[in-house]
Amino acid sequence: MFPTIFALGIFGLGQAAKKASSFIVMAIMGGAVLPKVMGAVADRYDLSRGFIVPTLCFAFVAFYGFMWPRLSKAEGAITVSTSGGH
Repeated sequence: MFPTIFALGIFGLGQAAKKASSFIVMAIMGGAVLPKVMGAVADRYDLSRGFIVPTLCFAFVAFYGFMWPRLSKAEGAITVSTSGGH
């Protein structure tokens, strides 16, 4: 699964592919550390406050997704056309 996600994640990024690949690899570390952080928050306070941790992560991913059109224009990312398929 990861090779497919990785390949699709950097597809069509041109010069930005190196930077994007580093973020994808760092996401693996987030998947190892953030559950422990959520557990620590849940143990210290309660489970409902523990869910603040993944909520913040999803908010960051959503922010990046919404900002991607502006970021891609600023960095000159390559656009890929999906028209004219089989």
